[in-house]
Amino acid sequence: MPYPYTLLNRNSHIFPLFGNQLQGEPYIFDLSSNNPLTLEMDPSNFNNFQHLIFEELEQSEHSWGLGRYFEERANILRHYPQMIEEGRIYHLGLDIMVPAGFTLYAPLDATVYEIGKEEGVGNYGGYVILRHDLGNEPFYSFYGHLNSQHVIQKGDSLCAGDPFASIGQGHDSGGWFTHTHLQILTQKAVQKNLTHQGYISQKKLHEAPSLFPDPSLLFRY
Repeated sequence: MPYPYTLLNRNSHIFPLFGNQLQGEPYIFDLSSNNPLTLEMDPSNFNNFQHLIFEELEQSEHSWGLGRYFEERANILRHYPQMIEEGRIYHLGLDIMVPAGFTLYAPLDATVYEIGKEEGVGNYGGYVILRHDLGNEPFYSFYGHLNSQHVIQKGDSLCAGDPFASIGQGHDSGGWFTHTHLQILTQKAVQKNLTHQGYISQKKLHEAPSLFPDPSLLFRY
């Protein structure tokens, strides 16, 4: 089993990403094209997109939700012709749906590798990349759709449990519903300049574990 799977599987101290803010178990959303409701979802209309997601969440009687890793999302991505043409419709992150303003805490000791704001509807908005040096080779955790008024700076050192960001909305979320996109990046992915690739094509799915391992390994609640 490749790094960082082995490290994260045996690591007993991974701080909950949202501290004690998450109550109960999550509602698992179906954002795949099997769900006809996805044809109504459009990141260019934040208020409508937000309403659809959080109305479904409220009806589920859960207080927060999850969007799945490796999920096919062609319907939602239909507004982005380049993504569809390239076949990049498989989600490489774990979406954690919570209200705007929720605080994120470093799951592991880290160095702030990169911060910024990715402009444009459908993009990440505010984002943070943390570098984790816990083994012979570093790996990275990516967090998108954040408040772009960053409270940290590139190069800052964080201890597990330190607050480092909060959930954004509207332009800060790239038009997406309020959540964070959590993704793990290996050193290989960083060297290939793939730090901002959040979706992958079916023909490249076999490469994903060596570039973008399952982020649920890092998520505690």
